[in-house]
Amino acid sequence: MASRVIHLAVAYELAARLGIKDTERFYFGHVLPDMIMGEYEYRLPAKKKTHFYTLLETGRKTYDFYRFYECYKGKLSDTLYLGYYVHLIEDNIFRQYLYYRVGLLMRRGQRELLDELYADYHKLNPILCERYRIALPTIPEGIEQEDIYKRFDFQMNDWLLDMQGDLAEHPEGELMHFTRELIDEYISECADVITKELAMIKEGRHYLSINDYSIENYYKGELRK
Repeated sequence: MASRVIHLAVAYELAARLGIKDTERFYFGHVLPDMIMGEYEYRLPAKKKTHFYTLLETGRKTYDFYRFYECYKGKLSDTLYLGYYVHLIEDNIFRQYLYYRVGLLMRRGQRELLDELYADYHKLNPILCERYRIALPTIPEGIEQEDIYKRFDFQMNDWLLDMQGDLAEHPEGELMHFTRELIDEYISECADVITKELAMIKEGRHYLSINDYSIENYYKGELRK
């Protein structure tokens, strides 16, 4: 999955392109699916739930933005739900970049890879924060009463406190798996694809099929430890 700062970079880009007015609800909804804290063994199954993880009939798997849409299509005029919706699309696109473009499919499931990715995320944080002037999302009024918030066990306050570190850090070192150019390309593709998806939704259709950006449902190489 993309990091929370990468998600916010996409959110800022989309807000500018789409002319979104209630940006604060949009930004908060954009990172809400990731507001899970705790050890990896807890976070993995919890995030599968918040990301609407689904095994498709094709044998591939996806973060099921179609299922989210069917649940909340009547609420997508609320930028909180819109932000959540496009987050799922972004993570599907990100896995395509990570596993196929960067070439890490053979290492999928390795705990060592997760550590390496987070090291890259931390190094990218100050770059993206400076470029997009990213700030900590503000908590929308009445968030505890929202259907999507009540659906899962989010750790909102702890998560936001933890994210403050992401916005202030300046770690040194070279990127291991990503480049600035690749992240720029990812942000641009997300903005392009999501803009087309939202335009089609206004007509009652989808630009993306449920199989677009899905991945194989098996691990190659070392299994998760």
